[in-house]
Amino acid sequence: MSVESPRTLKLVSDRLLAELSAELRGPNVLVLLMHGTTLASALRESRPDLKFTFFTTEHFFYRTLQAFHADMIVTPDAVSIICAADLPEQEFDEVIFPTLSGDSSELAQDLIQAAHQRLRSGGRLFASTNNPKDRWVQNQLKALFSKVDVLKSKQGTACIATKSKPLKKEKGFRARFAFRQGARLAFVESRPGVFCHRRVDGGGRALIRSLALLQETNGEPEFKPERIVEMGCGSGAVSVAAAIEYPDARILAVDSDARAVECTQRSAALNEITSIQTILSSDGVLPEPGTWDLLLGNPPYYSDYRISELFLQAARTGLREGGRIHIVTKLLEWHQARMEQLFADVTQHVISEYTVFTAVARNRPGSKTRR
Repeated sequence: MSVESPRTLKLVSDRLLAELSAELRGPNVLVLLMHGTTLASALRESRPDLKFTFFTTEHFFYRTLQAFHADMIVTPDAVSIICAADLPEQEFDEVIFPTLSGDSSELAQDLIQAAHQRLRSGGRLFASTNNPKDRWVQNQLKALFSKVDVLKSKQGTACIATKSKPLKKEKGFRARFAFRQGARLAFVESRPGVFCHRRVDGGGRALIRSLALLQETNGEPEFKPERIVEMGCGSGAVSVAAAIEYPDARILAVDSDARAVECTQRSAALNEITSIQTILSSDGVLPEPGTWDLLLGNPPYYSDYRISELFLQAARTGLREGGRIHIVTKLLEWHQARMEQLFADVTQHVISEYTVFTAVARNRPGSKTRR
């Protein structure tokens, strides 16, 4: 197990909570890890007497936690690691929740309320932010907890909130919205932290509209995909649209966030669609490689092209010969150059304020050809 001391933790929010580890009474402590995993090692090193449950919605963090805390297999009572859409349904003595300034306020509210629900009476929530002038986190805690102690530092703010009684009223954070797809309405369920929350974003709309590029044009025959993958499905809007356009196709919706997978499942059910399957995955490896007809992707911009590369490699290994890839982006130069290295017939299509890159999978060993 890799050991992290409070001084070596990069995130101020993590460092503030690690420095408060001596204040933990336990024995059962839930730790919410939404931005990284190094806090887990620091807590286990400083408080080996406590039973930690590490929770994340992000599958990549889950894999990292499993790798760095492999001793849990030998001593499973020492730590639990959970990747899920919701906090585990059990009672905890304390909850630890580091936040960052600039986080989704709605997601933070959602998780703070969920943490309150999981705490026993008299249990405490340890929350932090990297904002030394914070008022927002403090106000959210004071709205739910009977007592909030605030500890300020030059780098950030930590709070210890004590629960005295259950909430009289719980706020709902799920949302449902609709968009028109052809002759019918498509319904989507979303929640905080999931891409395309409360609406289909512009990139998602452009990706949906790019399905029209598969129709017969300029004498080219219509391309009818029977096996479609959406990488980074978010709340499932694009997968639902693809399922409506191609009712006989099999749709595989992939995301690394457990909440996104759950929302896509609910969105499929709302539309009475049974052809959508979901996978929680963060490695870009698709089942049945070399057999998929179409891959759709709307990679985020914050990862220095890491996720874009993951999507492209998934298409390179997952698509059959002659299969198609549609990637929507505003970052043109890198995508043009990289896709030309990996695929054939790379073309840019301007759709609204976005560009959709389309390309064709080249022949590669093990891939299949469908005429």
